[in-house]
Amino acid sequence: MSTVSKNTFITALIVVGIIGLVLGYLVGAVLLKPAPPPAPAPAKKKYTIYYISHGGPGDPWWAPVIKGAQVAGELVGAEVVYLGPEKFSIKALVDLLEGAIAKNPDAIIITITSYEALDEPLRRAIDKGIPIFAVNVYDPRSEEERIPYLGYVGQDDYEAGKVLAEAAIRIFKEKTGSPPKRIVIGIHEVGHVGLEMRAKGITEVAEAQGIPVEKLDITTDPTKALEILKSYLAKNPDTDLILTLGPLGAHPAMKLIEEQGLKGKVYVATVDVDSEILNGIKEGVMLCAISQQPFAQGFLPVIFAYLYLEYGVQVPVGNVPLHVRTGPLVITEDLISVVEKQVEKTGGA
Repeated sequence: MSTVSKNTFITALIVVGIIGLVLGYLVGAVLLKPAPPPAPAPAKKKYTIYYISHGGPGDPWWAPVIKGAQVAGELVGAEVVYLGPEKFSIKALVDLLEGAIAKNPDAIIITITSYEALDEPLRRAIDKGIPIFAVNVYDPRSEEERIPYLGYVGQDDYEAGKVLAEAAIRIFKEKTGSPPKRIVIGIHEVGHVGLEMRAKGITEVAEAQGIPVEKLDITTDPTKALEILKSYLAKNPDTDLILTLGPLGAHPAMKLIEEQGLKGKVYVATVDVDSEILNGIKEGVMLCAISQQPFAQGFLPVIFAYLYLEYGVQVPVGNVPLHVRTGPLVITEDLISVVEKQVEKTGGA
C-alpha cells in the first residue's frame, strides 16, 4: 500500500470514528432525554359557602359553631363566610340572607329561626340553583309545607325542652325530697322558633306534673336578665327552679343565686354547655344541662355542603332531608367527663 493510500485509509478511519462518536452522542442524547413533565392537573374549584345564623358575636354559644365551620372549610379547601346579626333580629337575619343570595355563593347554611320570614327568600335561592342546608333550627312544618333544604344538623328543640324539664325535676326531687313549687323559664330571644319550642316542651312537662310554670322574657343582655330574674323572684318567692334556654340566661341566673345567697334554695338547669355551666354543675348550683354540640353544628353542614357540591352526595329519604342529631344529651355531675374535652377544645358542648 502506498503512503498516500495508507494516509487516505487512516483519514477515513478517523472520519468514520468521529461520525460514529457524533451519531452515538446524538442517539444517546435522544434516548437519555427526560420525559416531559405531566400536564398539570386542572385547578380544583374552591367553593364559597355562606353560613348565616341568628347568633352574633354577643352570644358566646356561637363561638364553637364558628370555629367548627372554619375548621371544616380549611379541611376541604372551601371559603366559609359566617354572618350573624349584632343583636337578635329576624329582620337582620333576612337582610343577611338577601345579601348572601346576591353574592350567588355555591351553598348556604342557615338557621331556620323564623320559617315565615325565611320561606320566600330561601325558595328563591333554591330556584337560582343555590343548595340550602339548615342548622340549629329547622322548619317544623309538614313535608308538603316545609322549605326544601337538603339537610339539617342539630337537635329537636321541642324534645330538648321536654328532656331538660324531666331531668331537672327528677334531680330536684332527689336533692330536696319534693318537686319544685314553681318554675320560671327564662327566654332570651322571644320569637325564636327553636327557643319557643324548648319553652313549649318544658311547659308541657311541668303542667303534666302539676307544677306552676311561667315564661319570662329576659332579653339578650345579661345585666338586664339578672335584674329581670331578681324582680321575678321577689314577686314570686315560691320560685325554686329556673330553667334557661342557653348561656345568655344561664350565666345571669347562676350569678343571681350567688349574689342573693340562694344556693340550695333555688336551682338552675339549662340548655347548652360551656365551662361556666360545667362549673355550676360541679358546685351544685346547676342541676343539669343539655348538650347539643355546637362545634359539630358548625363542622358537619360545611362537610355535607362540600360533599354535595364536589361529588353530588346527598342522603334524602324520599322528600325528607338528611337529619343529623347532635343532641339532646343530658349532662349531670356524673357525666361531666363526657363533654369536658369538647368544652376545653372548642369552647362548648
